[in-house]
Amino acid sequence: MRSLWIGFARLLIRGIFGVLFHVRVEGELPKSGPLIVVANHQGWADGFVLAAAFPFAARVRFLGDRDGTMSVWWHRLLLTSLGLVIPIDRTRRSADRAALGATMDALARGEVVIVFAEGRVSHAEATLGEFARGVGYLALRSGAPVLPMWLSGTAELYLGRELVVAVGRPRPVAKAIATKAASRALAGRLHADLADLARPGVDAGSAPKRWRWLTDLF
Repeated sequence: MRSLWIGFARLLIRGIFGVLFHVRVEGELPKSGPLIVVANHQGWADGFVLAAAFPFAARVRFLGDRDGTMSVWWHRLLLTSLGLVIPIDRTRRSADRAALGATMDALARGEVVIVFAEGRVSHAEATLGEFARGVGYLALRSGAPVLPMWLSGTAELYLGRELVVAVGRPRPVAKAIATKAASRALAGRLHADLADLARPGVDAGSAPKRWRWLTDLF
């Protein structure tokens, strides 16, 4: 039953976003994992756009900041029921072992795990902050390939806004001991892969930007 609910929810998200925005996917998306996706993070819509973009056969999860995604009760209820989010506690001084274990388990099951490796929301188009070494650690520990995906248009939302998902080339990763140096080096290479996909959002120009309140909906 839960898989049916998740499939229906993703179909509903795709339908709603198709009505509100013009969503375009550039490139081919895999139908299964294990796969780690690294994406830039510009606004609340990013996770929903990516989850809806993947083929329904792909089981998609994303690492989300616990305080940012689970602090409001109805956010928590919705996201928990969908099983989309692996909450991570970024306030801890050491690694969140529960989130790490859940992520490794998801990859072992052949799922797609989306990581916003900047660790924050930029609220700005065509910007990319530095990556924490955690994404390199996850890739080395799991041996899962890493796919860069660039999001355009999600920093400022309005009715009819063009949202673009650009899909890069997956980087194969050999399973290895995830030392600090190796994790940091791989995170740097993954950052470069994503930066190569960067592109500006297409603005409405002189046309009116209706329903700009969508930007701050969540």
